[in-house]
Amino acid sequence: MAEEEIQEHPELEMLRLNKASGYNYRKRREPDWKENYTLYRDKVTVNRLTQRQSVNIPMMKTVVRSLLKDVDDIPVLQFQNLDNDKEAEVFQNEYWKLIGDPDHNNFELQDIVDKKQVFLFGRTFDQWQIKDGTIKMTIQDPQDILISRYTDPTDIHTSRFLIHTNIFVPLAVLEKDPDYDKEAIARIKLWAGSTEGVVKIADNESMAVEKAKKMEDMGMDDVMEPALGETWIELALHFVYREENGEDEQLYLYTEAEDMEVLHKEKLEEVIGTTSDNFWRNHFPYCSWADDLERQDFWSDAIADIVRTPNKVLNSWFSQMVENRTLRNYNMNVYDSNLEDFNPQTYVPTPWGWYGVPGKPSEVYQQMQVNDLSESLDEMEFLIKMVEKATGAVATQQGAPVEKDITLGEVRLAWGEAQERIEGMSKFYTPAWKQRGTMFLKLIEAASDRLDVVKIYKKGRNTNEIFSREIGPKDWMTKAGYRVKVWNQDEKKAKDTETLQKLNALKAFMPFNPKVDEILKEKLTEFAGLTPEQTNEILEYERQQADMMTQPGMLSQTPGQPGQQPLPVPQGQTQLPAQV
Repeated sequence: MAEEEIQEHPELEMLRLNKASGYNYRKRREPDWKENYTLYRDKVTVNRLTQRQSVNIPMMKTVVRSLLKDVDDIPVLQFQNLDNDKEAEVFQNEYWKLIGDPDHNNFELQDIVDKKQVFLFGRTFDQWQIKDGTIKMTIQDPQDILISRYTDPTDIHTSRFLIHTNIFVPLAVLEKDPDYDKEAIARIKLWAGSTEGVVKIADNESMAVEKAKKMEDMGMDDVMEPALGETWIELALHFVYREENGEDEQLYLYTEAEDMEVLHKEKLEEVIGTTSDNFWRNHFPYCSWADDLERQDFWSDAIADIVRTPNKVLNSWFSQMVENRTLRNYNMNVYDSNLEDFNPQTYVPTPWGWYGVPGKPSEVYQQMQVNDLSESLDEMEFLIKMVEKATGAVATQQGAPVEKDITLGEVRLAWGEAQERIEGMSKFYTPAWKQRGTMFLKLIEAASDRLDVVKIYKKGRNTNEIFSREIGPKDWMTKAGYRVKVWNQDEKKAKDTETLQKLNALKAFMPFNPKVDEILKEKLTEFAGLTPEQTNEILEYERQQADMMTQPGMLSQTPGQPGQQPLPVPQGQTQLPAQV
């Protein structure tokens, strides 16, 4: 097909310009990201000057893993029904638990990958969609996302466009999709058979394998590597604000292939569905957060950026020490090459060997002096401590022993301050999980007809039997809807402890108030980490016991002895009046 016969999509050039603009805005970060990731993977680039030995001090991994172990608890999300329909609320929360379990989205694992990406790259993204009858949340590689340079760093939805690149799909799959332009796919097939297409498709296959392997390295152990021998086409999803046909501006979704064809174009609201507040007209199906926000730059710094340069310096020094030890172990010598019939290279070293030299040995050859570099260890220790102070990953968090002349109080103080710095990150990722909860609710509202019915299992209230029930969106959707309540687990524990202390003080002041007693017991069951079912069983038993105490035939409580429980009257005995 001649080039002049191909009619380009009229908006393809606009998509290309957006992609170039987003890439130019992000590309300054890519060299740093690559170094951060390779150092984390214990890989170094050998050169002839500073890194002559392939050795790496695992400082990057030590810092990231030390910090990750203290922040890897996923926040708690709860959906509260605004119509006070408690049964619907239970079903809604059970559905959230179901899609977050390891058999579906595995939120626990994805949360760890999410935080690790923030540590290494400074920014992370997740994508939400309805696929195969259920809601899917996937943590995406920051190197696959492009946004406008004028985006508010605190709100990704202020970007004029969002482009998800590096989506590799087999050509056979594209041909089966009824929504894609068949003529455009036919032109891609012709291009795939050309010399240029063969080279590009080979690159696509390599990149697809590399992406899958990288996500496995980040912790996603269920990523499938692409099958070899297929024709892989690179797609990009363009979410762009457009104003067409006299309608208000809203988001459109373009599916573009290999920078040469637009396979599909549609309003995002029509792709996902309609909500009462037209949510999908101005919200991308993506969330993003960072822990070092800046007003001027969406692509903020990462903790790994602090570690990168000191890690490279340590690697250089350590490489020199390794080579220094090797050279000293060689025991190299120099000799007078003007002497005749003297060729020391032919001498074979043997135990207790004797070797003749023409003249006084000290005048014929001399051992080459290689200076010891062990004094560099003090400088290396200084760099390591500097990184620990900058990142908060102190030695006690890493499980390393502390110096003997430091008191236990000083150790606890240093550890506590480091812990507070790490827990401060919850101010950034906890709101991100609230946004995810909102995405979850809006997907259900917009496309409830595309969600499959699921089966949940619950234990009976007063029995150990397990009961099952099938539920769908109609079982939990109500007119007013839901609001998302989210809290960090560490913050919740601290708040619960404070609340219990106040309730105990109130109980001491009002020992006979049944409402205070009921609230205190409810808070105690929550603090103990019991499930809602266990809490209901315990509180129901307490209410039954309280009702029994008020029945006739029970001993009344003796005045002047607050807190004493009334005792049941034995059968055959008459209840006696209280002694005065």
